[in-house]
Amino acid sequence: MGFLSFNEKYYSGALKRLEGRVLEESELYEVKQLLKLLDDLLDEGYTELDRALEEKYRAVSRLRGILTAHDEEPFPVQHRSLSGIEYGDMETEAETVCQSLMDRVDRGVSPSGDPFLADLRSYCDWIGWRPDTAYVFLLRDAFLPYLYYKSSGRDGLYPWVINRDFLRQTAGKGADDILRQPVYEALENGVSGYGDFSAFCKTRIRGALKGYPVLEKALRELLGGVREEKILVIESGYCGTIPLTLSALDERVDLRLYTTAPYLYETYRDKIFCRRYEQVRSFETLYSQDILMKYSSFRKGRFYLRTAVEDGIWEKAAAEAARLSAS
Repeated sequence: MGFLSFNEKYYSGALKRLEGRVLEESELYEVKQLLKLLDDLLDEGYTELDRALEEKYRAVSRLRGILTAHDEEPFPVQHRSLSGIEYGDMETEAETVCQSLMDRVDRGVSPSGDPFLADLRSYCDWIGWRPDTAYVFLLRDAFLPYLYYKSSGRDGLYPWVINRDFLRQTAGKGADDILRQPVYEALENGVSGYGDFSAFCKTRIRGALKGYPVLEKALRELLGGVREEKILVIESGYCGTIPLTLSALDERVDLRLYTTAPYLYETYRDKIFCRRYEQVRSFETLYSQDILMKYSSFRKGRFYLRTAVEDGIWEKAAAEAARLSAS
Protein backbone atom coordinates (compact mmCIF):
# COMPACT_ATOMS: atom_id res chain seq x y z
CA MET A 1 0.00 0.00 0.00
CA GLY A 2 1.23 3.49 -0.68
CA PHE A 3 1.76 6.30 -3.11
CA LEU A 4 2.03 4.24 -6.30
CA SER A 5 -0.70 1.70 -5.57
CA PHE A 6 -3.19 4.36 -4.46
CA ASN A 7 -2.57 6.52 -7.53
CA GLU A 8 -2.80 3.56 -9.89
CA LYS A 9 -6.25 2.72 -8.53
CA TYR A 10 -7.28 6.38 -8.45
CA TYR A 11 -6.27 7.11 -12.04
CA SER A 12 -7.60 3.86 -13.48
CA GLY A 13 -10.94 4.51 -11.78
CA ALA A 14 -11.03 8.08 -13.06
CA LEU A 15 -10.37 6.92 -16.63
CA LYS A 16 -13.26 4.44 -16.44
CA ARG A 17 -15.57 7.27 -15.34
CA LEU A 18 -14.39 9.91 -17.77
CA GLU A 19 -13.41 8.19 -20.99
CA GLY A 20 -15.64 7.48 -23.99
CA ARG A 21 -18.38 10.08 -23.51
CA VAL A 22 -19.08 13.78 -23.80
CA LEU A 23 -17.97 15.42 -20.57
CA GLU A 24 -19.44 18.35 -18.71
CA GLU A 25 -17.29 21.37 -17.88
CA SER A 26 -16.71 20.20 -14.29
CA GLU A 27 -15.52 16.81 -15.54
CA LEU A 28 -13.11 18.37 -18.02
CA TYR A 29 -11.79 20.47 -15.18
CA GLU A 30 -11.15 17.26 -13.25
CA VAL A 31 -9.23 15.79 -16.19
CA LYS A 32 -7.04 18.90 -16.34
CA GLN A 33 -6.34 18.69 -12.62
CA LEU A 34 -5.40 15.01 -12.89
CA LEU A 35 -2.88 15.84 -15.60
CA LYS A 36 -1.58 18.81 -13.64
CA LEU A 37 -0.78 16.58 -10.68
CA LEU A 38 1.42 14.41 -12.89
CA ASP A 39 3.00 17.35 -14.73
CA ASP A 40 3.95 19.03 -11.44
CA LEU A 41 5.49 15.83 -10.09
CA LEU A 42 7.54 15.51 -13.27
CA ASP A 43 8.72 19.10 -12.93
CA GLU A 44 9.79 18.31 -9.36
CA GLY A 45 11.81 15.35 -10.62
CA TYR A 46 9.40 12.59 -9.56
CA THR A 47 9.12 10.42 -12.69
CA GLU A 48 8.08 7.05 -11.24
CA LEU A 49 4.33 7.65 -11.04
CA ASP A 50 4.04 9.15 -14.52
CA ARG A 51 6.03 6.26 -15.99
CA ALA A 52 4.06 3.59 -14.10
CA LEU A 53 0.68 5.02 -15.09
CA GLU A 54 1.68 5.30 -18.72
CA GLU A 55 3.13 1.79 -18.87
CA LYS A 56 0.15 0.12 -17.15
CA TYR A 57 -2.78 2.19 -18.36
CA ARG A 58 -1.50 4.68 -20.94
CA ALA A 59 -3.08 7.07 -18.44
CA VAL A 60 -1.32 10.26 -19.50
CA SER A 61 -1.98 9.64 -23.19
CA ARG A 62 -5.61 8.79 -22.54
CA LEU A 63 -6.20 11.85 -20.36
CA ARG A 64 -4.66 14.08 -23.00
CA GLY A 65 -6.79 12.31 -25.59
CA ILE A 66 -9.94 13.16 -23.64
CA LEU A 67 -9.02 16.85 -23.69
CA THR A 68 -8.15 16.76 -27.39
CA ALA A 69 -11.51 15.18 -28.18
CA HIS A 70 -13.20 18.09 -26.40
CA ASP A 71 -10.96 20.78 -27.99
CA GLU A 72 -9.43 21.56 -24.58
CA GLU A 73 -5.82 22.10 -23.46
CA PRO A 74 -4.09 20.96 -20.26
CA PHE A 75 -3.18 23.49 -17.61
CA PRO A 76 0.27 24.95 -18.39
CA VAL A 77 3.24 23.84 -16.33
CA GLN A 78 4.85 26.56 -14.22
CA HIS A 79 8.47 25.55 -14.07
CA ARG A 80 10.66 26.19 -11.06
CA SER A 81 13.44 28.69 -11.71
CA LEU A 82 16.32 27.38 -9.60
CA SER A 83 18.84 26.57 -12.33
CA GLY A 84 21.59 29.15 -12.77
CA ILE A 85 20.77 31.06 -9.58
CA GLU A 86 23.84 32.03 -7.54
CA TYR A 87 23.56 32.00 -3.75
CA GLY A 88 25.95 33.61 -1.30
CA ASP A 89 28.09 31.51 1.03
CA MET A 90 27.01 33.35 4.17
CA GLU A 91 24.23 31.81 6.25
CA THR A 92 21.52 34.14 7.53
CA GLU A 93 18.92 33.31 10.16
CA ALA A 94 15.43 33.00 8.64
CA GLU A 95 13.82 35.88 10.56
CA THR A 96 16.69 38.17 9.52
CA VAL A 97 16.06 37.34 5.85
CA CYS A 98 12.40 38.18 6.36
CA GLN A 99 13.28 41.51 7.96
CA SER A 100 15.72 42.36 5.15
CA LEU A 101 12.97 41.94 2.58
CA MET A 102 10.53 44.00 4.65
CA ASP A 103 13.14 46.75 4.87
CA ARG A 104 13.29 46.85 1.08
CA VAL A 105 9.54 47.18 0.90
CA ASP A 106 9.64 50.04 3.42
CA ARG A 107 12.23 51.86 1.31
CA GLY A 108 9.74 51.91 -1.54
CA VAL A 109 9.17 49.54 -4.43
CA SER A 110 6.44 49.30 -7.06
CA PRO A 111 4.06 46.45 -6.21
CA SER A 112 4.16 43.40 -8.49
CA GLY A 113 1.45 43.11 -11.11
CA ASP A 114 1.06 39.37 -10.61
CA PRO A 115 -2.73 38.89 -10.23
CA PHE A 116 -2.26 35.75 -8.15
CA LEU A 117 -1.02 37.87 -5.24
CA ALA A 118 -4.53 39.22 -4.65
CA ASP A 119 -5.68 35.62 -4.19
CA LEU A 120 -2.80 34.99 -1.83
CA ARG A 121 -3.86 37.97 0.28
CA SER A 122 -7.39 36.57 0.39
CA TYR A 123 -5.90 33.33 1.67
CA CYS A 124 -4.26 35.24 4.52
CA ASP A 125 -7.52 37.00 5.35
CA TRP A 126 -9.31 33.63 5.32
CA ILE A 127 -6.82 32.22 7.84
CA GLY A 128 -7.51 35.12 10.20
CA TRP A 129 -5.77 35.70 13.51
CA ARG A 130 -6.41 34.89 17.17
CA PRO A 131 -4.29 36.15 20.09
CA ASP A 132 -4.11 32.71 21.77
CA THR A 133 -2.76 30.99 18.65
CA ALA A 134 0.77 30.54 17.32
CA TYR A 135 1.09 30.80 13.54
CA VAL A 136 3.77 28.57 12.05
CA PHE A 137 4.60 29.46 8.44
CA LEU A 138 6.40 26.72 6.52
CA LEU A 139 9.05 28.40 4.43
CA ARG A 140 9.74 28.77 1.64
CA ASP A 141 6.17 28.31 0.42
CA ALA A 142 4.51 30.46 3.09
CA PHE A 143 7.06 33.28 3.13
CA LEU A 144 4.69 35.93 1.80
CA PRO A 145 1.87 35.04 4.22
CA TYR A 146 4.43 35.34 7.03
CA LEU A 147 5.45 38.80 5.79
CA TYR A 148 1.79 39.81 5.50
CA TYR A 149 1.14 38.89 9.13
CA LYS A 150 4.43 40.42 10.27
CA SER A 151 3.75 43.73 8.51
CA SER A 152 0.29 43.78 10.11
CA GLY A 153 1.92 43.90 13.54
CA ARG A 154 0.82 40.44 14.62
CA ASP A 155 2.77 38.44 17.15
CA GLY A 156 3.07 34.72 17.81
CA LEU A 157 4.58 34.18 14.34
CA TYR A 158 7.09 31.41 13.62
CA PRO A 159 8.87 31.06 10.25
CA TRP A 160 10.06 27.45 10.12
CA VAL A 161 11.98 26.00 7.18
CA ILE A 162 10.85 22.37 7.42
CA ASN A 163 11.27 21.23 3.84
CA ARG A 164 12.89 18.34 1.98
CA ASP A 165 16.38 19.76 2.50
CA PHE A 166 15.79 20.04 6.24
CA LEU A 167 14.44 16.48 6.36
CA ARG A 168 17.37 15.19 4.33
CA GLN A 169 19.86 16.88 6.66
CA THR A 170 18.24 15.72 9.90
CA ALA A 171 16.88 12.32 8.84
CA GLY A 172 18.56 11.28 5.62
CA LYS A 173 17.31 10.70 2.10
CA GLY A 174 13.76 9.43 1.70
CA ALA A 175 12.38 10.59 5.05
CA ASP A 176 9.77 12.80 3.37
CA ASP A 177 8.42 9.78 1.46
CA ILE A 178 8.21 7.73 4.66
CA LEU A 179 6.30 10.49 6.45
CA ARG A 180 3.94 10.89 3.48
CA GLN A 181 3.20 7.17 3.30
CA PRO A 182 0.45 7.20 5.97
CA VAL A 183 -1.60 9.67 3.91
CA TYR A 184 -1.88 7.18 1.07
CA GLU A 185 -2.41 4.25 3.42
CA ALA A 186 -5.36 6.11 4.93
CA LEU A 187 -6.79 6.83 1.49
CA GLU A 188 -6.37 3.23 0.36
CA ASN A 189 -8.07 2.03 3.52
CA GLY A 190 -11.03 4.30 2.83
CA VAL A 191 -10.52 6.37 5.98
CA SER A 192 -12.85 9.35 5.61
CA GLY A 193 -13.39 12.50 7.62
CA TYR A 194 -10.52 14.60 8.89
CA GLY A 195 -10.76 13.35 12.46
CA ASP A 196 -10.36 9.67 11.57
CA PHE A 197 -7.88 10.46 8.80
CA SER A 198 -5.60 12.53 11.01
CA ALA A 199 -5.76 9.98 13.83
CA PHE A 200 -4.79 7.20 11.40
CA CYS A 201 -1.90 9.23 9.98
CA LYS A 202 -0.60 10.53 13.29
CA THR A 203 -0.35 7.06 14.82
CA ARG A 204 1.74 5.85 11.88
CA ILE A 205 3.82 9.03 11.69
CA ARG A 206 4.76 8.69 15.35
CA GLY A 207 5.87 5.16 14.63
CA ALA A 208 7.89 6.27 11.60
CA LEU A 209 9.62 9.02 13.58
CA LYS A 210 11.06 6.45 15.97
CA GLY A 211 13.41 5.58 13.14
CA TYR A 212 14.56 9.21 12.89
CA PRO A 213 15.46 10.27 16.46
CA VAL A 214 17.41 13.37 15.41
CA LEU A 215 14.45 14.66 13.40
CA GLU A 216 11.94 13.84 16.13
CA LYS A 217 14.06 15.60 18.76
CA ALA A 218 14.39 18.73 16.57
CA LEU A 219 10.65 18.93 15.93
CA ARG A 220 9.74 18.34 19.57
CA GLU A 221 12.13 21.07 20.66
CA LEU A 222 10.65 23.50 18.14
CA LEU A 223 7.12 22.75 19.30
CA GLY A 224 8.22 22.93 22.93
CA GLY A 225 9.34 26.51 22.35
CA VAL A 226 5.82 27.58 21.38
CA ARG A 227 3.88 28.87 24.40
CA GLU A 228 0.52 29.70 22.82
CA GLU A 229 -2.53 27.52 23.57
CA LYS A 230 -3.00 26.54 19.91
CA ILE A 231 -0.71 26.19 16.90
CA LEU A 232 -1.83 26.76 13.32
CA VAL A 233 0.58 25.48 10.64
CA ILE A 234 0.29 27.27 7.28
CA GLU A 235 1.57 26.11 3.89
CA SER A 236 0.69 26.00 0.21
CA GLY A 237 -0.60 22.45 0.38
CA TYR A 238 -0.50 19.11 -1.37
CA CYS A 239 -0.75 16.26 1.13
CA GLY A 240 -0.18 18.26 4.32
CA THR A 241 2.66 15.95 5.34
CA ILE A 242 4.60 18.38 7.53
CA PRO A 243 1.55 19.82 9.34
CA LEU A 244 0.35 16.27 10.01
CA THR A 245 3.80 15.33 11.31
CA LEU A 246 3.80 18.29 13.70
CA SER A 247 0.27 17.46 14.84
CA ALA A 248 1.41 13.90 15.56
CA LEU A 249 3.84 15.33 18.12
CA ASP A 250 1.67 18.06 19.65
CA GLU A 251 -2.10 17.99 20.12
CA ARG A 252 -2.27 21.79 19.86
CA VAL A 253 -1.48 21.70 16.13
CA ASP A 254 -4.05 22.35 13.41
CA LEU A 255 -3.39 23.23 9.77
CA ARG A 256 -4.45 25.57 7.00
CA LEU A 257 -3.57 24.85 3.37
CA TYR A 258 -4.09 27.01 0.31
CA THR A 259 -5.25 23.91 -1.57
CA THR A 260 -4.61 20.17 -1.77
CA ALA A 261 -4.61 17.27 -4.23
CA PRO A 262 -8.11 16.59 -5.64
CA TYR A 263 -8.35 13.24 -3.86
CA LEU A 264 -7.96 15.07 -0.53
CA TYR A 265 -10.52 17.84 -1.16
CA GLU A 266 -13.18 16.23 1.01
CA THR A 267 -10.77 15.09 3.73
CA TYR A 268 -9.35 18.61 4.14
CA ARG A 269 -12.55 20.44 3.24
CA ASP A 270 -12.45 22.79 6.27
CA LYS A 271 -8.66 23.14 6.18
CA ILE A 272 -8.21 24.41 2.60
CA PHE A 273 -8.80 27.85 1.15
CA CYS A 274 -9.78 26.61 -2.31
CA ARG A 275 -10.14 23.52 -4.50
CA ARG A 276 -7.99 24.90 -7.29
CA TYR A 277 -5.05 22.52 -7.16
CA GLU A 278 -3.80 23.87 -10.49
CA GLN A 279 -2.90 27.15 -8.73
CA VAL A 280 -0.58 25.62 -6.15
CA ARG A 281 2.40 26.21 -8.41
CA SER A 282 1.48 29.89 -8.68
CA PHE A 283 1.90 29.89 -4.92
CA GLU A 284 5.19 28.00 -4.98
CA THR A 285 6.97 29.63 -7.95
CA LEU A 286 6.89 33.28 -6.88
CA TYR A 287 10.33 34.90 -6.69
CA SER A 288 10.06 35.34 -2.93
CA GLN A 289 8.96 31.75 -2.34
CA ASP A 290 11.01 29.97 -4.97
CA ILE A 291 14.41 31.48 -5.70
CA LEU A 292 15.15 34.26 -3.18
CA MET A 293 16.48 31.84 -0.56
CA LYS A 294 17.39 28.22 0.02
CA TYR A 295 17.72 26.15 3.15
CA SER A 296 21.24 25.89 4.53
CA SER A 297 21.21 24.51 8.09
CA PHE A 298 19.38 24.10 11.39
CA ARG A 299 21.12 24.49 14.72
CA LYS A 300 20.16 25.44 18.27
CA GLY A 301 16.52 25.72 17.29
CA ARG A 302 17.10 28.20 14.46
CA PHE A 303 16.87 27.90 10.68
CA TYR A 304 19.59 29.37 8.50
CA LEU A 305 19.30 30.28 4.82
CA ARG A 306 21.50 31.27 1.93
CA THR A 307 20.08 34.04 -0.22
CA ALA A 308 20.31 34.94 -3.88
CA VAL A 309 23.21 37.19 -4.86
CA GLU A 310 21.47 38.99 -7.73
CA ASP A 311 19.86 42.23 -6.57
CA GLY A 312 17.16 41.93 -9.25
CA ILE A 313 15.78 38.84 -7.51
CA TRP A 314 15.51 40.77 -4.25
CA GLU A 315 13.72 43.59 -6.07
CA LYS A 316 11.17 41.22 -7.63
CA ALA A 317 10.62 39.52 -4.28
CA ALA A 318 10.13 42.90 -2.60
CA ALA A 319 7.62 43.87 -5.29
CA GLU A 320 5.62 40.73 -4.50
CA ALA A 321 5.69 41.52 -0.80
CA ALA A 322 4.60 45.10 -1.52
CA ARG A 323 1.63 43.92 -3.57
CA LEU A 324 0.53 41.58 -0.83
CA SER A 325 0.59 44.30 1.82
CA ALA A 326 -0.73 47.13 -0.38
CA SER A 327 -4.08 48.55 0.69
